[in-house]
Amino acid sequence: MRRVVLLLLGTLILGCPQTDDDDTAVDDDDTTVDDDDTGDDDDSGDDDDTTGDDDDSTPAPTTTLELLSPSDSATLDGFVTVTVAVDGDGPGILEVHLDSELVHQGFASVATGQLVKELDTGAWPDGTYTLTASAPAWGLQDSVTITLANGDLLEYDLGTVTYEWLPANPTPLPLTLFDSAVSLQPMTWAADSAPYQALAGFALNPDGDWAVGGATTSIYLTGAAGAAPWAANIPNHPNVPWLTGSYNLYPWADEGMDGEDLSVTAVVKRSFEPVEAGLLHLDFYFVSGVAETAASAPGSSNMQGFLDALESVYLQANLGLGDVRYFDLPAGSFLNIDDYDELTELFAQAPSTNDRVLNVFVVEDLDMPSSNPLGVASHIPGPSLVNGSRQSGVAIVDQYIQSGESGTAAALAAHEIGHYLGLTHSSEIGGNTHDQLDDTVTSCNSGGCWETNLMDPYLYGSTDISPDQGWVMLRHPLVELVPASALPARSARWFDGADGLDGPVIGFCGTGAP
Repeated sequence: MRRVVLLLLGTLILGCPQTDDDDTAVDDDDTTVDDDDTGDDDDSGDDDDTTGDDDDSTPAPTTTLELLSPSDSATLDGFVTVTVAVDGDGPGILEVHLDSELVHQGFASVATGQLVKELDTGAWPDGTYTLTASAPAWGLQDSVTITLANGDLLEYDLGTVTYEWLPANPTPLPLTLFDSAVSLQPMTWAADSAPYQALAGFALNPDGDWAVGGATTSIYLTGAAGAAPWAANIPNHPNVPWLTGSYNLYPWADEGMDGEDLSVTAVVKRSFEPVEAGLLHLDFYFVSGVAETAASAPGSSNMQGFLDALESVYLQANLGLGDVRYFDLPAGSFLNIDDYDELTELFAQAPSTNDRVLNVFVVEDLDMPSSNPLGVASHIPGPSLVNGSRQSGVAIVDQYIQSGESGTAAALAAHEIGHYLGLTHSSEIGGNTHDQLDDTVTSCNSGGCWETNLMDPYLYGSTDISPDQGWVMLRHPLVELVPASALPARSARWFDGADGLDGPVIGFCGTGAP
């Protein structure tokens, strides 16, 4: 520290000596007060470095710094609270670094002697980092080693708003996406007892364009759901502009929810490498009374042949099967599903977990009020990480598994799972509606439908999946991203008409709408 020295010059006082050259005269006596070193200019006086007047260290420097949280060697995901304790009565600049990257710079609170900052760890790849807190001006720092383990999914609870039917200025729920994000799935929730008939949602991207809810950039217009949660996939088309940054999400419901609370959760899928391929994990639930059970399925040639065929279909889209598990449902009323309420109650029979898995419910018959389908998906797309909800699953009849017609069973399941992962029909019956993907063709008109694709509304002889359809499915949060090299080789055998897929099977696909 450079010290400031204040020199005080005394006033020279002239008097009349008794004798001009007497060395004892007052004026030049070395013991006089005026020039005595112990007097006004004594170093122990006004310019003493220990005094407050000329000390330039205001405020007093912090002398200790401690990183209180997170703890050393912690494994973390999601939001992490960084707490730094300092001593000192004055404010001071503190910095937080993750390895060499500055992640926060700010003042310590004078009142608490702490800096508290929440970091969303989703901005960084998984791995081990050094987290350092420092006060550079005072040469102080403390550090810990942490491990980030988010995987490729980030979950956010964005909060609750009181819903107003057709408000002029709806309340947005904001969410910021990092550059590593490759997709976003918002979900709208309401209590099961709330008086709603339909849930939906809207989303504006960072440019203020509709990502869900408008025709300009939302290519697949996601419909409403009759049970919670409603879900949407963003983006849902290779040509939709995909932007990271600040999104605004808006829950929506019908008029019956006016004044009720709606909440929004979101799942963000991220990747620090190009999206190449994925694995889909499946849980099969066998309703009491169907041929297969959790005990028989692992050794069943019919069940294993069906799974081989299913993976063969999906490998066209660089999508393989991951873990497959089997469960039995207790005896109940779900063997033959005859209305939408019973169907959504069936989906709710899975345990309430956030496992990354798609639930497939195997029943004997689907006798819905408006159709008698072979399979039905809860919603297009289905929600993620909310097993045990009334929207979490697909249902298929067991007749083709039981009869050993693996190709037909695989086409049936792959079609319904395709809906859950975000695919609509290539065309709807009657020909009035078609998907907006660039590489699929019209498959229906007013005169009927014909074979084109796995997502035709009738079960024909084709299980083709287009590249754009594969692009959509790979971005669903339930698909775990892997390098293409991690997938098994595609089978040389195709499970089409030669293996029991003799369509059209009338009434092939049901709908998740009430």
